[in-house]
Amino acid sequence: MPTTIRKPWTDDELGRLPDGGRYEIDEGALIIMAPAGRRHSNVLIQVGFLLKAFVAQHALGEVDGGEVGVYLQRNPETLRGIDVAFFSNAKVAPMQGATGFLDVLPDLAVEVYDAAEPDLQRKVTQYLAAGIPSVWVLDPAERTLTQYRPDTEPVMLTDPDASVADPVLPGFVCRLGEFFET
Repeated sequence: MPTTIRKPWTDDELGRLPDGGRYEIDEGALIIMAPAGRRHSNVLIQVGFLLKAFVAQHALGEVDGGEVGVYLQRNPETLRGIDVAFFSNAKVAPMQGATGFLDVLPDLAVEVYDAAEPDLQRKVTQYLAAGIPSVWVLDPAERTLTQYRPDTEPVMLTDPDASVADPVLPGFVCRLGEFFET
């Protein structure tokens, strides 16, 4: 169960927190989560690998992973660690030279479901409200992918042979099962 500490947080303060945990800010409240488990990590790497290979081959932008910190809002701060994020070429230039948390929203945010993170639906809602056009949630235990877009009903893929595609990644198609092949 995550721990929450409410106070204003700065980038510097976050940078001085002890290693070994995952930290996010939700409307000014610091959320401390346990490190991710092996299955979560394996799916995160597999999704990142597939997306990064496609994006690089087609020169579409960049793919970041491993809980990249992105500000969804300021005052009060909401800083979320996105498991895998795709940034189109139009968003890459403003990120050049950035070494800390990003103020640029990705075109696609991918989250790998973890039972230790009970507020994942809140994160999805925040991503969409901030302006991220597409959000995927992968559930390694159920081997499903739910796709979220603003103002539309979520779409859940359950068949391992189902085709995964997204308008923010023109031309990208893979089988759902490929995300869980680790």
